[in-house]
Amino acid sequence: MLLEFTYTRNEYADGWRKFIFLTKVIRKFDLVIMAFSLLIPFYLFYQYGFTRVYIILTIVIYFFNITFIAVFFIRPYLFYQEYEQLHHPYKLLFEDDKITFDAHAIHSILSWDIYKHYMENKDYFYIIQKKRTYTLIPKRIFASENEISAFRQLLTHHLTTP
Repeated sequence: MLLEFTYTRNEYADGWRKFIFLTKVIRKFDLVIMAFSLLIPFYLFYQYGFTRVYIILTIVIYFFNITFIAVFFIRPYLFYQEYEQLHHPYKLLFEDDKITFDAHAIHSILSWDIYKHYMENKDYFYIIQKKRTYTLIPKRIFASENEISAFRQLLTHHLTTP
């Protein structure tokens, strides 16, 4: 099965973010805790006043939240900008005995063994090599639900789901 596509900037960032949730690196409950942590300084200041300890605690809480926001929202865009190959067309030929990978100055013939398993959500397939190394396949490139099913069947034949 031949797959041809070019990532868009937003699509790549979206796929990256959804992978973080799919692999449970971050859970939705973590976001609730994070939002709640932003309210803690207000409570402390209201209850105990502006003491040095509470001001330092507030700085630490907001530092971690700003860092998370930068990593979650900004990093995928920076990564996309930094890696030139993400801006060019990909051609991936999936066959029973190998995968041919063509993308901007990269031409590789890979064994299926390079990948450990696959995951998917409603928008993407993630063909996973290591814990956080994967090939992102947008489902928008398939012409029909039958093609998506055929690709899923090919992946299932060669890989496992975690």
